[in-house]
Amino acid sequence: MKRIGFVESNRSGSGFDALRAARRLGLHVTFFSCGLDRYHATPGGTEVLEGCVDEFVSCATHEVGPLLAAVKEVDARQPLDALLSVAEYEVIPAAEAARQLGLPGPDPAAIRIARNKAEQRRRWAERGVPVPEFHAVTTPEEAVRAAEKVGFPCVVKAVDETSGAHVVRCTTAADVVETYTTIRADATNRRGQARPPEVLVEECLVGFEVSIEVLAEAGAVRVLGVTDKLLGGRDRFIELGHNFPSALPDRVRTELETAAVAATTAVGFDLGIAHVELKYTAEGPKLIEINPRPAGDQITELMDRSFGLSTMELLLRQYLGESVGAVDVRPVRGAAIRYLTAHPGVVDGVTGVDIAAAVPGVAEAVVAVVPGSRVNRLRVNEDRVGHVLATAETSYLAGRIAEAAAQQITVRTHRD
Repeated sequence: MKRIGFVESNRSGSGFDALRAARRLGLHVTFFSCGLDRYHATPGGTEVLEGCVDEFVSCATHEVGPLLAAVKEVDARQPLDALLSVAEYEVIPAAEAARQLGLPGPDPAAIRIARNKAEQRRRWAERGVPVPEFHAVTTPEEAVRAAEKVGFPCVVKAVDETSGAHVVRCTTAADVVETYTTIRADATNRRGQARPPEVLVEECLVGFEVSIEVLAEAGAVRVLGVTDKLLGGRDRFIELGHNFPSALPDRVRTELETAAVAATTAVGFDLGIAHVELKYTAEGPKLIEINPRPAGDQITELMDRSFGLSTMELLLRQYLGESVGAVDVRPVRGAAIRYLTAHPGVVDGVTGVDIAAAVPGVAEAVVAVVPGSRVNRLRVNEDRVGHVLATAETSYLAGRIAEAAAQQITVRTHRD
């Protein structure tokens, strides 16, 4: 039996999918984590941990040193065949540890660039990859001057977060100062890692957003597909829906795919699946960011339902040293997800889930809150309260089905 180590997990799709894929492949799974509470608090998390993990190892996963020590101890007992992370904050320590053990994995230097939004943009600008006008600043005064250069509205964001955390559309200098100050008030990011000194101030792109899911192997980057995105949240950029595969015309999709491949190649990402976000503007594609791990938000499940295969099995096979470059990945149907939101406050009750689940084509109708739960103001993706996932012969139809079903669900709240 081959042995694989996971360093933490994405809780919104691909992480749990990867653990299930490891179980289907008959792998012995060691799960390295600094704490399991957040997984048990996620719908389905307890079931996945109990059903798919053979061994739990407690350690500080957000730093290379403590993780490497824990990994070496496990490896000394019985050698690991693979080590990876599909969790955004832990991809650097996992890549470094895999490299030191001589296991397959992406170049840690590339992962470091990809994990820093300022470094991404500098690399892309050097290589001629299209990016918004941007400035990396270290004082509130610099932030205001940068905002005045790019023009209002602008976007101010932390360089090291994910899920929309600390990404704000600012319309005034006061907004810029407030957002900058909020970001710099914390010495660490949401996973306790030291925050880089820079904050990004950049052009607010006008256009529609997509993500390109790419697979890198043996010096080549292959597009697996394009995901259409729906955004909301006013001054935030909250993802409220996805359709896979994209319904965009071939010409536009090709332009976006070309930019995504160039972006992935430029940062040096050389093994695994990456999630590249772009906007299509009047000037063509502009890069938003690259995430050096599979997509969250159940995009990988949309892909699986569309392809009729497991993308996470492809990923695990890569980390086990196999080549998957020749696998035929073509959509055979469409899939879509729509996320549920609710007014901030305490949940009084939830209705309509059974109605939504019974709509033909609906595969999942899930509400993640119960009476007594608190709903936060919509600031990050985690503030959504559930989802509806549907499939159909096209992604457009799947999206319409998911929307119709989602409208049947009501989450009632009151302010306390």
